[in-house]
Amino acid sequence: MAKDKAREIKNIVDEIRKKLDLKDKVREEAFIKAREIRRLSTKAVREIHRENYEEAMNHLEKAGKIVCDLTEEEKEFGFMREAFQEFCEAHITISLIKKEKIPTPEELKVPIEDYIMGLGDVIGEIRRYILDRIRRGDYDELEYYLDLMDEIYHSLLTLDYPTAIVPIRKKQDQARLILEKTRGEVTLILKQAELMKKLD
Repeated sequence: MAKDKAREIKNIVDEIRKKLDLKDKVREEAFIKAREIRRLSTKAVREIHRENYEEAMNHLEKAGKIVCDLTEEEKEFGFMREAFQEFCEAHITISLIKKEKIPTPEELKVPIEDYIMGLGDVIGEIRRYILDRIRRGDYDELEYYLDLMDEIYHSLLTLDYPTAIVPIRKKQDQARLILEKTRGEVTLILKQAELMKKLD
């Protein structure tokens, strides 16, 4: 009798092992895809700040093809969330900088939670863009981009959900600090520019 039960257990475990082996294989393939999405999205952001927008879009198109080909099972792995966030961050950033239509989560084929987390990181990229313009002595539209940061921040504040739903609290806090710091720097540089203009 014990041998019969042992055989039953062995058969069940063997079937489970086959399924877990398959899931592990899927996970390994998904990890490679997630890493490539992150790599391409990071390269896109770098090209955005170099104002190589065409090259940036090339990277995002490649990343987008990988995202579109993901299975629902692949999308469920935790490490995919970071890849989606960086992908969304790059797409939203270039849309804002070029003043083009902002893609929706549905258009990017990403979960809404990862989209909103990516949006939270866009504030840092807009700050970087503002600082690059200041370094070049280009003060035009600084307030426009500062207002964009402010709009993103206040939109994020409307999302009052538990961490289990979307872990947005930390992004909200970071966004506030970045916005306040950038507002102070932009205000100072614009006042200095106005003073220099009067002196001239």
